[in-house]
Amino acid sequence: MALFSRGGGPAPPSRTEPGSEELGSPAFHHLVETLEKEPGRKYEILDLGPASGNHIEFFSRFRCRFHVASLEETLAEWRWEEEEQPPPEPVRLLPLAGAARFDLILCWDLLNYLDEEGLALLAGHLHTHTARGAWMHAFVHTRATMPARPGRFQLMSPERMRWLHGSAETAPAPRYAQRTLERLMPGFGVWQSRLLQNGLQEYLFQAV
Repeated sequence: MALFSRGGGPAPPSRTEPGSEELGSPAFHHLVETLEKEPGRKYEILDLGPASGNHIEFFSRFRCRFHVASLEETLAEWRWEEEEQPPPEPVRLLPLAGAARFDLILCWDLLNYLDEEGLALLAGHLHTHTARGAWMHAFVHTRATMPARPGRFQLMSPERMRWLHGSAETAPAPRYAQRTLERLMPGFGVWQSRLLQNGLQEYLFQAV
């Protein structure tokens, strides 16, 4: 569709759309293979991203209950910027049933959008709702900048997915190192870590 401006002036510049890229996901592939080794088991899965028909369809290969948290909606509230203020309340920001115990938590790239205090609070909250040996999958940015908002991940196969950038604008990335993640998330040990070609570090954690 053509763009027209009044008075014969130039048309306004078109808005830059967020990009996307296909990426390999060896740690996620290993996770799927591990889950497939127990075909009769029923899994409780928590997706911290927004509701996605693609995710639900992919995990329908397993006997599971699939829970959606939409953590992005409360990301700003996990920040604790003033010591005089009360800390964020994880139970309010991410309400989970008291008896819920998840076998798998899907973080996607959301951990990058939390500061250290918020990440520690979230990890502690999640750990109270996982059984020993539960899995957690995440992507962490290793380059200086990242999209200004969390992205979406379309699962194409166990070893391939498409990363839809959340924004064409960029923001500084926290670039969490493995030792920092281990310090902030003591309830989760690193089971596998892979550096991907696009600068994402793919992590597979296991609850201890």
